[in-house]
Amino acid sequence: MEFFKLVCILFGAVILVIAVVDALFTLNKPRLHFKRHYQERYALGEATEVQATLMNRGKSKKTVRMYDGVPDYCEHEELPFKKTLKAGEFAKVGAVLTFTRRGDHEISPAYCEYHSSLGLWWRKVRIGKGLAVKVFPNYVPALNYGLLATSDRLAQMGIVKKRLKGLSKEFHQLRDYHDGDPLNQIDWKATSRVERLISREFQVERDQNILLVADCSIRTKALDHHLPILDHILNSMILISYMALKQGDKVSLMNFGIPPSEHRYLAPVKGNSGIPKILNHLYNYQSTKSYGEYSALAKRILSQSRKRSFVIILTNLRSEDQYGCVEALRLLSQKHTVLLASVQETSVSEALKKPIYTTSDANLFLGAEAYEQDAEKLVADLSAAGVSVLRSPVEGFGVALANRYLDLRDRISA
Repeated sequence: MEFFKLVCILFGAVILVIAVVDALFTLNKPRLHFKRHYQERYALGEATEVQATLMNRGKSKKTVRMYDGVPDYCEHEELPFKKTLKAGEFAKVGAVLTFTRRGDHEISPAYCEYHSSLGLWWRKVRIGKGLAVKVFPNYVPALNYGLLATSDRLAQMGIVKKRLKGLSKEFHQLRDYHDGDPLNQIDWKATSRVERLISREFQVERDQNILLVADCSIRTKALDHHLPILDHILNSMILISYMALKQGDKVSLMNFGIPPSEHRYLAPVKGNSGIPKILNHLYNYQSTKSYGEYSALAKRILSQSRKRSFVIILTNLRSEDQYGCVEALRLLSQKHTVLLASVQETSVSEALKKPIYTTSDANLFLGAEAYEQDAEKLVADLSAAGVSVLRSPVEGFGVALANRYLDLRDRISA
C-alpha cells in the first residue's frame, strides 16, 4: 500500500514538473506575426470583406485561436479564427465587418490564444498593432439620387423638378421654340428670318450660397429605422450638397445644438472637389445631450455668412422649440432665405395609428397627439413669420427635402 502511494506521488510529481516546464515555455514571447490588410474607411451599415495575415515565425507548430480587436458595435462574421500553423507557415485570416456607428474608431491589437508545446496550456497574448478607421455615412444611395437628379430624371426618385420662377437676365442662346415656353421669350426678329418660332434662352442663376446646418443636439439622438435621426439628416445633407454642387452652387456646412467648443464650420466649397471635403467634414458629427438655442444659432449664422444665402436647418422639431425659435428664425430670414426641415419620428406616427385597448395605450396616444399638435402649431407660427418649413417622415425625408430645395432655390438673390 505504501509502495502504491509512493508511485502515485512520484507520478503526480512528474506530471506537475512537466506541466510547470510546459507552462514556463509558454512564457517565451511567441513568434507570431499578425498584419492587417484592412482599409481605413468604411460605410455605415455596409458589410465589408477584410483580410489579414497570421504567420508562425517560430521553430515549432502552434495551434492558435484569434479574434481581432474590433469594437463591440462592429458586427463580424468568420471570427474567431482557429488553425494549427507549422513552423514558418502563414494563413490568411478573412472576416466580414459591419460598423453600426459613424465616426472615428479604433481596432485594437488582436486577441490570440495559443497552445503550449505539449498542449497542456493556453496562453493569451495581444498581437499586431492598433488601427484607426473612419466610418462614413452610407452616401452611395444619396449619390445615386444626385446622379438621377443631374440627368434630368428626377421623377424616377420621386423628386419633381419645378419650373424656375426667376431666371437671370443674362442671355444664353437662341433655340427652337418648345411647347410651354413663355411668349415673352420668343425672338420675333429671328423667327421672321428663319420662318419658325425661335426662343431666347437665359442662363439660370448659378453660384448661389447654400448653407446646410445639422442639429447635433439631443433632438436628433433618438433611433429611427435602426439609425439615429442625425444619420438620416446627414444622408439628406449629402444629397442636397451633391445636387447643389452639380448646379454650380457653393455649399457650406455648420452644426449647432452643442457646446461652443464643439462648433464646426466648413467654408463654402464648389465643384467636383467639394464632395470629398463635405464627407470628411460630416462623417464624425455626433449628437450630444446639449439642447441648442435657435437664437444663438441665428446670431452665429448672421456673423458667419455675410452674403445672402439659402440656409437649410435640418432638425427634429420638439414642443419646447416654440420658445424663441420663431423670433430667431424670423430675424434670420430677413437677410437669408431660410428653410427649417424637420423629420417626423416614426414612433410618434405609429403611436397615433395603434389601436387603443388599455389605459397605457390611451396615455401613449394622448401623448403622441399632444406632441403632434405642438409641432403643427410651431410650423404654423413659423410659416406666419415668413419662414419656410418642411416636415416629413424619416423614410421620405431626403426626397421631400430635395423637392423643396428645388422649389426654393431660385428665390435667392445673388
